[in-house]
Amino acid sequence: MPFQRTYNPEMRRGPSLPIAAFAMASLAVGAASCSSDKASTPSTVITEPVPLITRADDGVLTIGVLTPLGSAYADIGESIGDGARLAVDDINDADGFGGKGVKLITEDEDVQGPGFEAGIAKLLADNVDAIVGPASSTDALAGLGEIVDAGVVACSPTASASMLDNFPDDNLFFRTIPSDTLQGAAIAEAVDQTGASEATIVYIDDAYGQAFQASVSDALQKKQIDQSDSVEYSNENDSIESASTKVASIGAGVVVVIGDATSGPVMLEAIDAKEPTLKPRYVVNDAMRRPAASAQPMAEALAARVRGVSPKAYSTDQNFLDALGATADRPRPYAANAYDCVNLITLAAWSASSTQPIDIARFMPEVSAGGTPCMSFAQCRDDLLAGSNINYDGPSGSLTLDANGEVTNPTFTLFGLENGRDVDEGSVQ
Repeated sequence: MPFQRTYNPEMRRGPSLPIAAFAMASLAVGAASCSSDKASTPSTVITEPVPLITRADDGVLTIGVLTPLGSAYADIGESIGDGARLAVDDINDADGFGGKGVKLITEDEDVQGPGFEAGIAKLLADNVDAIVGPASSTDALAGLGEIVDAGVVACSPTASASMLDNFPDDNLFFRTIPSDTLQGAAIAEAVDQTGASEATIVYIDDAYGQAFQASVSDALQKKQIDQSDSVEYSNENDSIESASTKVASIGAGVVVVIGDATSGPVMLEAIDAKEPTLKPRYVVNDAMRRPAASAQPMAEALAARVRGVSPKAYSTDQNFLDALGATADRPRPYAANAYDCVNLITLAAWSASSTQPIDIARFMPEVSAGGTPCMSFAQCRDDLLAGSNINYDGPSGSLTLDANGEVTNPTFTLFGLENGRDVDEGSVQ
């Protein structure tokens, strides 16, 4: 369920960069598995230059968490924070880093308030070595400049915007959620599975939607699926009405709807109300996996024709879920992704024998691939002490980062809707 902030170019404090607005991927159910085929994967240790920013090393690994705490998205923020805290507890139960406990500092990303800058400033003033976050892609795009300029590692569990793919991060930014660029390809695969030869894309007209639409369109083209003119819309009622009328007039058998948790379901219903005969099938993005709590259940006849694509963000590791206190009512979205960020940061520090962020960054990809598979900090740490290279796979499932800090070869969840809620219907790559 994405949250969105209006982007202001003045929010960027580091070197100038044309950056865009938000995307935060939503929810899915992921399998915690350990892929043995990674054992022969070549090392992906970063070799490109990183900033030569060093500071006095107190020997204590200090990790900040930047996540929404006091907004409508506090449930997501709480889940991310709980995942990070559980990881630190597990690490410290296994003697921490270098015999010292890992320190965790949490600050509010303030998604719906004045801004996230205060949280970043506080974490940097506390001399954190790494930050889990930002959670929002908007905030990542706008705030990473300051984090990078300070020479601090950042690992986001949820910022999936494709505009982050090529962010000039000096190899300091990582994420444990796949880019929307890859989700666009998965959406095209879901369209292809319908057997349709033509599709229409309707998308929310902001930088997030524009980039997402481009990735879906490119992927459909590669699959030789014809496309009508894409149709943009805003959250305004008049825009939704006009766009839905245009989409209905095109008459495609499959409509791809790229929207947020609020406008997306409204757009679906608006299009369908104008299609009394054709009754198209719909493929939607991850934002509609969990419609807002206030959303009315979707008409059964419409919901039966909706299929969505979402990154995996729920663990099926029962031990992890039990330790986290996850329940059906509190499923703890993204907690596993945050847990993995903390473990990757700490294992990279172990590999580097250093808490310097520039050293941690060099080893972040390496500890996720190219070595002996391991599924916990303690097991991975013991393998490192034994002189083995490691391949960390945590409760979010098989996880490999490339040299750019991006998740490679993810599996996406297919979901349907029943009474406005999501139900899993398999997976797609």
